[in-house]
Amino acid sequence: MAEVHFERKIRVGSQEGWIGEFETHDTDGSHDFTLFARSGSPIRVEVKTIRKGAKPKVEVQKTRNAKDDPSSRLYAANQFDVLAVCIGRFTGNWTEFRYAIADRLPRHRIYPNKLKVMHDVPLEPTEGTAWFSRLQEVIDELV
Repeated sequence: MAEVHFERKIRVGSQEGWIGEFETHDTDGSHDFTLFARSGSPIRVEVKTIRKGAKPKVEVQKTRNAKDDPSSRLYAANQFDVLAVCIGRFTGNWTEFRYAIADRLPRHRIYPNKLKVMHDVPLEPTEGTAWFSRLQEVIDELV
């Protein structure tokens, strides 16, 4: 469901002109979307939904793992550029997202080139963090 709402957002952004083209990916091991900024720069986006609970948190790991690699469920820190998190489960508004620059997210304590699994998602992101309230802001920060 989060991917559907996110795609609606990027369609609007494309119509308004602050996103160029975009591609969807439905392949294991690949990010969910590639957006192209007005400059043509690609931005890889992984979409997740927050977990149920008292505080908004997102689990950032893959569904399946490889037999011979205990870290294979973890995402590499450079596997995508933006983490888009639907916070509808917490707010009741399924079109509401928070966005993080993946390279700024905390790393796994054992596998430093991989992202930590659980992340707090701020409802009101503050300047200077990995998190943003608006997709356009995170795109502007990256390009």
